[in-house]
Amino acid sequence: MATLASARTRTRERPRLLPKGWPDFLLQLGLFAAVDVLYELSRTVAEGDLGAAFVHARDVVSIEQTLGIFTEMDVQHFALRHPSVLDVANLTYFHAHFAVTTLFMFWLYLRRNDFYYFVRNIVFAAMGVALIGYFFFPTAPPRMLTDLGFIDTLEKTASVNFSSGPIASLSNPFAAVPSVHTCFSLIIGTSCFLLVRRTALRILWLFYPVLIVFSIVATGNHFWFDAFLGALLALAALGIAWAVERFHPTLPASTRRRLHLDPA
Repeated sequence: MATLASARTRTRERPRLLPKGWPDFLLQLGLFAAVDVLYELSRTVAEGDLGAAFVHARDVVSIEQTLGIFTEMDVQHFALRHPSVLDVANLTYFHAHFAVTTLFMFWLYLRRNDFYYFVRNIVFAAMGVALIGYFFFPTAPPRMLTDLGFIDTLEKTASVNFSSGPIASLSNPFAAVPSVHTCFSLIIGTSCFLLVRRTALRILWLFYPVLIVFSIVATGNHFWFDAFLGALLALAALGIAWAVERFHPTLPASTRRRLHLDPA
């Protein structure tokens, strides 16, 4: 009997693979799939006017020249002179954004479930606000300004690029402002810094946004201006999620008290 009771105790103490069971896991998976499909389809609708996209890109160049920060070609030339660096930039830009974001959300759900729903709301808010930028400020990426000396490094050196199969039909070539790559990298880097337990890994995650910003500039897919607006997008999305949290709590009570989210 003692052995049976001990076995039952171990079974009760064993952590569940899915923190809230299959129904919630499938619900969250379905929500993300639906939002992502709507987001990708909306991006194609938000392509905007071709002429306006190039005018806006020239406007961005003009703003950066005025501010003295139009150095994207210097970054790209550096990468082109160092093939291994260029390979890292290409792989990071094309694969890390989707793969790391997906793995991060799975890890967050499975291992830090108490914080998953709040971060999910930040991500959803960021995607929604980004679409507003795509609709009202379609902008061509630097790689399309070949007259200024930019090149498409993915087109020149990578086997997979924006012209490959279904990628071409789903991608919006003028969705440069704001940079969602930058936005998501900040959400992931900051979340991992706060939630990962090992100090070395926490610090390492702070460099993830740096790697992403380098990759988007080196590959000719974004300006510094886009990255800056991507950072502002992350802050705006956090503000929206914070507002939602006040009315629909998802965070642990102790965290809500520390953040002064509970009404007095």
